[in-house]
Amino acid sequence: MMKCCHNSKESVSGGRKALTKYYILKGLFVLVAAVLLLQTANPCQADEVVMKNGDRIQGTVVSLSQGKLVFKTSYAGKINISWDQVAKLTTDEPMEVSLGDDKTATGKLTTSQSGDLVLKPEEGAPPPPLKLAQVKTMERPKPPATWDYTGNVNAGASKETGNTNTEKYSFIGNLKIFKMPHVLKFYAYYKKEFNKDKLSKDQGLGSGTYERFLTKKWFLWGGAVAQMDKFQSLDLRANAAVGPGYQIWHSNQKNLSLKLGPGYTYEKYTKKMKNFGGADERQYFSAYWVLDFDMWFFQKLFQVFHHDDILYDIENAGNWIARTRTGIRVPLVSHLFSAFQFDYDWTNQPADGKEKYDQSWTFTIGWQF
Repeated sequence: MMKCCHNSKESVSGGRKALTKYYILKGLFVLVAAVLLLQTANPCQADEVVMKNGDRIQGTVVSLSQGKLVFKTSYAGKINISWDQVAKLTTDEPMEVSLGDDKTATGKLTTSQSGDLVLKPEEGAPPPPLKLAQVKTMERPKPPATWDYTGNVNAGASKETGNTNTEKYSFIGNLKIFKMPHVLKFYAYYKKEFNKDKLSKDQGLGSGTYERFLTKKWFLWGGAVAQMDKFQSLDLRANAAVGPGYQIWHSNQKNLSLKLGPGYTYEKYTKKMKNFGGADERQYFSAYWVLDFDMWFFQKLFQVFHHDDILYDIENAGNWIARTRTGIRVPLVSHLFSAFQFDYDWTNQPADGKEKYDQSWTFTIGWQF
């Protein structure tokens, strides 16, 4: 009898444990069902594109530029959609819309029954409805300005032995540090070559510029450039200048800016020069011009860039210097890229016995950051 009673207690205890497990599992099931039901009743919000052929695509708007809407989906990643094939667009987060004439507006987007794009700003009255064809670019609003940077470094080296005995080394670096309306730019290059173990090129240049934007287009700037070239008999050419600048284009796709201003230049040569009145140095007031341009082509298949600056001696019209840097960058993998660059420098009043021009072609591998 005692044994039977003991078995009965174990049976009741096991039943309670089983019942507890049942209620735990039932509770978990109800919780999961409730979560799924809530998600069904209030699904994750998503942007939506309706095409002219009736197709609907849900995901997230990334950007719009050059007639292509970049749209991110959960099943195909980022896809490019022709903007002229879009009939309607709805976004759940604000977008910054540009009409291409320096006019921008920010707000959530919907499309009216008439097919016009309607912006709903977080504050203030909404702007008039827009035709989709009026919109040129679109992107997520930028967060509050903080110091940021971008740039690239690229280097090249080659060595040939045998019938040809040459060594070539080059380094080029760009750095931009910015927090609008402040922009700092730094540039440097150095090239060295040997021909049959004899030095045949030894030149370098470094520059720094500060830009202070007054509007989206206009800015004030100040900068300095230092240059040396052993085979131009130039120990140092230092130039400082200030003035106004104008930014014609500024985007991830293309940039174009101009700078102009008065400056002061100092030159030091390796020896006294007859061309300079028997002096080994000279200094003069100058005018300084700078142009910077870059642009991506064919959905960022490659980038073309160009820089030129002209230094003009105000006191001597025959003394002027022009430097140009033109090339192509091609993305490889990750942040790696290859670059081909052509440099052409002109010195209208060179040192004794020197040519007026120098030109070079450089192929390098670089890293974008």
